[in-house]
Amino acid sequence: MELKLEHVSYTYQPSTPYEMKALEDVSMTIGSGEFIGMIGHTGSGKSTLVQHLNGLLMATQGKVLVDGENIAGKNYPLRELRCRVGLVFQYPEYQLFEATVLEDVAFGPKNRNLSKEEAFECAREAMRSVGLDESYESRSPFELSGGQKRRAAIAGILAMKPELLVLDEPTAGMDPEGRGEILRLLKRLHEEKKISIVLVSHSMEDVADYAGRIIVLDKGKILYDDEPSKVFVHVKELEEIGLAAPAVSYVMAQLRERGWNVAPSVTTIDGAAEEILREIRNRS
Repeated sequence: MELKLEHVSYTYQPSTPYEMKALEDVSMTIGSGEFIGMIGHTGSGKSTLVQHLNGLLMATQGKVLVDGENIAGKNYPLRELRCRVGLVFQYPEYQLFEATVLEDVAFGPKNRNLSKEEAFECAREAMRSVGLDESYESRSPFELSGGQKRRAAIAGILAMKPELLVLDEPTAGMDPEGRGEILRLLKRLHEEKKISIVLVSHSMEDVADYAGRIIVLDKGKILYDDEPSKVFVHVKELEEIGLAAPAVSYVMAQLRERGWNVAPSVTTIDGAAEEILREIRNRS
């Protein structure tokens, strides 16, 4: 699947006193198998942008193309698109509502006109992929822990068998352990299920550790779109728009100021450890 935005702009409540331009001339392509991190301060346009990826919002100007076809076309199958592009909002556990976890996860497949047995089969497969075994099937979703609720909500999207999974702050409000569990789950889905991922996050460390490409939004425009090592060298520019580089980037910069020959583009703890050990060996 290739999803492309061509010069997309979006304005809320146009031609009213409350008119607000949220996106301006955004062009980007999401290819098959990518893991993309999307960052930007509050109000930068991240949530508006991701809602264009499955047609929840339609561009005021420009085009959104899926495999070369304009999703704003009169006969475009938007319902099918929303199965192919699964969108997980912030606090997805608030969307849980059925009596049991299995019924909740099966809700989407049932609405694709699958039989009850087929829907439950899709739901069970999705539950297993997020680490919820058969003991969870008959439990109420409201009895689950916070992390388990997130897993159940993500399973509900996975049961639709999406090719692209878009998550808007999926770890919001979670403790470090729960956040790590969700991020490792996304990494596994990406590697084992070959699902493309777009992860919207305020955590620079999270996107640096997991994403292979980072898109930075500012005032509705794309400021940077590149691999993490090439984005996070722009420390001052990121700070000017209310963001920060990962803590590792600051450590490496300070080491360089003190004469250490370490790469400024390192963004992960493992990478920093390798660079520091290499420099120690060179100094021995």
